[in-house]
Amino acid sequence: MMRKLTISFVLAAFALTSLAAQDLDKIINDHFKASAQELMSKITSNTMKGKVVAMGMETEITLYQSRPNNLRMEMAFMGSQMVTTFNGTTGWTYAPAMGVTEPIEMGTDELKGVLNQANMDSPLWDYEAKGNTLELLGSSEDGTAYKIKLTSAEIGEITVFISKKTSLISKVNTIQNAQGMEMMIETELKDYKDIKGIPTAHYIGSKMGGQAVSTITFESIEYNKALDSSLFEKPVME
Repeated sequence: MMRKLTISFVLAAFALTSLAAQDLDKIINDHFKASAQELMSKITSNTMKGKVVAMGMETEITLYQSRPNNLRMEMAFMGSQMVTTFNGTTGWTYAPAMGVTEPIEMGTDELKGVLNQANMDSPLWDYEAKGNTLELLGSSEDGTAYKIKLTSAEIGEITVFISKKTSLISKVNTIQNAQGMEMMIETELKDYKDIKGIPTAHYIGSKMGGQAVSTITFESIEYNKALDSSLFEKPVME
């Protein structure tokens, strides 16, 4: 009798695992279709300009991305430019108004965060080829999104929320070290608009430890603009 129960339990567990895998495959395939990921994979660069609100202040922000995994962020702050760059391997920060009077190289924890930001594709795209794993965690607390845990050797663990209504990413949660403490970073994406046939988020809101940190509203987004590779190297001092 016990042997029969054990076999039945194993078969039931196998069936549930197979069903979860099928559900996950459908969710991510629907996501890739809705986000026009095949088309996005052919985009070579991205230039985004808008306004950022942080610490009660509003200022201009420009983000540059190019393949593979290059990033530059510029923000006007107290009469000078705050610049973050990443060339796919090494990253730098330069912020004279905040006391960083010369470019400093990023540490390991900072690089994990910036590598995720530099990725132009969905974080779920081509996950197996990158050596990543996915796990369907169920639904968000409000039931509006699927929760998928991605585990990566490069960026660690992130949780991606896929809207059940649109199949687009509604939020991404990551864990980052800040001043020696692990903090949950929540990034909300919404206000998707069509750019060259690709749904593109025009609003990004960030929370750290549950507290609102910043909001970015993009006013212009341009794909495939020619970008010089020097943009992503060590910032030039003013």
